[in-house]
Amino acid sequence: MEAGIDPTAIADKANRLAEEQAALRRVATLVASSAQPKQVFQLVAEEAGRLLQARTAATVRFDQDTAVVVGSWNDGEGRGIDVGTLVPYSDPDSPVYRVSQEGGRVDDYAEIAGEAARLTRLAGYRSSVMAPITADGRLWGALAVFSATADHFPADAQQRLADFTSLVALALESAEAHDQLTASRARIVEAGVAERRRLERNLHDGAQQRLVTLAVHLRIAQESLRDDPAAAELMLTSVGEDLKLALEELRELARGLHPAVLTDRGLEPALRSLAHRAPFPVEIVGVPATRFEEAVEAAVYYVVAESLTNAAKHADASEARVEISATDGEVVVEISDNGSGGANIDRGAGIRGLVDRIEALGGRLDLTSPLAGGTVVRAALPLGS
Repeated sequence: MEAGIDPTAIADKANRLAEEQAALRRVATLVASSAQPKQVFQLVAEEAGRLLQARTAATVRFDQDTAVVVGSWNDGEGRGIDVGTLVPYSDPDSPVYRVSQEGGRVDDYAEIAGEAARLTRLAGYRSSVMAPITADGRLWGALAVFSATADHFPADAQQRLADFTSLVALALESAEAHDQLTASRARIVEAGVAERRRLERNLHDGAQQRLVTLAVHLRIAQESLRDDPAAAELMLTSVGEDLKLALEELRELARGLHPAVLTDRGLEPALRSLAHRAPFPVEIVGVPATRFEEAVEAAVYYVVAESLTNAAKHADASEARVEISATDGEVVVEISDNGSGGANIDRGAGIRGLVDRIEALGGRLDLTSPLAGGTVVRAALPLGS
């Protein structure tokens, strides 16, 4: 046997790695199953606590200067930390606060001042290690393990916790994406119902009533045709005029569903028609001569239409620019104005509806609108195969 090699130490390290990988695999499997985040919080606390031979482990979410326990485990000997427990971390100068925000370790709470340390000692713990949980680029919370003895945890404990926190972040981001998708679908359904009701109301109050009247007049004309041909002829002339009006109303309804100029002539004439109707100058730049899929062209059209409407109605803009490009398998439209800014995707059904329309086609919409700095709406849509 080669000198200096300890077979027992090698076996122990291999067993530890195997246990760690098994624990991570169990958490990853739960995350992949689209489980509720609270289930992930609970399992992560349990797996991390067992792996590091802790007395207690907790997954916590930060809420301003308070940590809320959202997942908890203990080895059966300690008091544990109940889910829902609130722990104050209000002193930025406290080592406990810094550890909770940045990750790290406290090897002996007997040497730490502050309310958080006092509560930790009161619960029977002497040392801890924490790893931050970052989701969507912001600090969300932390995973913590506690021991009743000082200097309990190994030097690599924080890194081992970090392997679990990355899975928590994935679960949070997946849940957020699922919630956004569910909300988007609900908004699309609601918008569809509202549009159907609008069409029903317009048809009932307009073209339908006119057609019913036409049917009555035609029947009267038919009855008058033999006895009073002149009167019947006058009535048929009137029916013809009313029929023209009914057809015009139906065309107007059709234009509300999809602009005729977009269907017949393409994107550039349709956008120039929007620019012509705008109450301020609108520059149209770079519209490709090629036609896109109907859904893509409609999405681009409505993004421009809604953006120009908002610029005129809410931002008091005096000019705007629309630029379109098609490269790398996608079409990008950018609408900028010199208005008052302050627009927000989460406020206003119009912009929110545009986001849903764009995302339903696999695209994305971004909004930049600083106060007094104008607004830029940018939408990118895939062109398909």
